[in-house]
Amino acid sequence: MLNDHSQKKQEHKAFSGSHWQDFQTPAARKLWQYCLLAIGSASSFVYPHAPLVSFAAVAGLTLKRRQAVVAAALIWLVNQLYGFTVRHYPLSAIALLWGVTMGLGIIVVVLIASMQPTFSRRSWAGQGLWLGLSLLLGFAAYQSSSLLVNRWVGMHGLTADVFLRMFVRDGIWAIALFALHTVLVVRKSSGAT
Repeated sequence: MLNDHSQKKQEHKAFSGSHWQDFQTPAARKLWQYCLLAIGSASSFVYPHAPLVSFAAVAGLTLKRRQAVVAAALIWLVNQLYGFTVRHYPLSAIALLWGVTMGLGIIVVVLIASMQPTFSRRSWAGQGLWLGLSLLLGFAAYQSSSLLVNRWVGMHGLTADVFLRMFVRDGIWAIALFALHTVLVVRKSSGAT
């Protein structure tokens, strides 16, 4: 009974307060950064347009700013390399402009997510709320830059339906990545007792 009570107390501790920061040791952050890199790189093989916004938002929320920028930039780079080599994106000024716009856009998303207002550092619910808000703000900033390029070069037919599908996909990825991070934090937390 005492052991059961102790475990419940530990689980409550893992989900309240800023206990998630216990996972943020340098080694744990590196492990999480490598997980994000691996999953993000693999997503480029699944989707022609990887859910870069979700990776950037989760990286900005769960890593130190510099690590988050590096992780998001490397995921973007793998996506671009895969696109230009395997998917045969054309080597043109327009394709390069799209790629650079995407790269700069995910850096903006990381910077938004890494602001982490006070409420986001108090609890898991606060973190989840900030993830949702930063994903929404980041998606708007990222897609606004795409709309500007689209207007300038007149390429894609970006409609409200397309944006909604992309946002839902990014939301699902962000939730899954945040859940994976949560599992890692809880496992580390319960292993530390």
